[in-house]
Amino acid sequence: MRAIVIKRYGGPEVLAIEERPEPAAEPGHVVVEVKAFGLNHAEIYFRKGAWGDVAEISGIECVGRVKADPDHRFKPGQTVLALVGGMGRSINGSYAELVTVPSSNVVAVDSDLPWEDLAAIPESYATAWTSLIGILALAKDQVVAIRGATSALGQAAVNIAAGTHLSVFASAVVTGTPAFPLSEIPFQTIVSRVAEGSYKAKPARVFSFSEIRDAHRLMEANEAGGKIVVRV
Repeated sequence: MRAIVIKRYGGPEVLAIEERPEPAAEPGHVVVEVKAFGLNHAEIYFRKGAWGDVAEISGIECVGRVKADPDHRFKPGQTVLALVGGMGRSINGSYAELVTVPSSNVVAVDSDLPWEDLAAIPESYATAWTSLIGILALAKDQVVAIRGATSALGQAAVNIAAGTHLSVFASAVVTGTPAFPLSEIPFQTIVSRVAEGSYKAKPARVFSFSEIRDAHRLMEANEAGGKIVVRV
């Protein structure tokens, strides 16, 4: 398979497309055929080595189709979202044509959205929903201040807050754990609201797989004005 790998720690120029073996299907994990993935600032820190040694293949989220699930929780060909669960940090991530993700961090959805639109949802909306609804229990007529509301996460939070407790939420560490299961995040509702237009969640920019360096440069410059997505 093709994968975007970190050849050494540094700037966007260290990202290179190379061939890697296809990941094996293991119990407790799902092999996903990646169709698109969103970029996240965490991947800048991975690329720079700022958080210590990380996986060769970066990327903490993606959307695509199930290729294999040894536990038969998901069907081959099923549309899924996948996020965190160690991707890009302790295990190879989503900057590839195939990725293996813990099944606890995979969610099936029904959607006709283009892959690049669907890819703008997983991490931003999981974090925003859990922060605003799961932790804050934000209720109608309450007022909430959203810091960085022009970012992808901030825009997700604005959408959720405007339709439906604010605190620190370390999504990369706890999302998919028993304390914060993905089953409590209504991804199907979120995807449907994006499709009908009540959530404004289209990616700000879409890049091809071969343009990953340019995508990282834009992300690091903080000039995208929303979610950056890469189409595989």
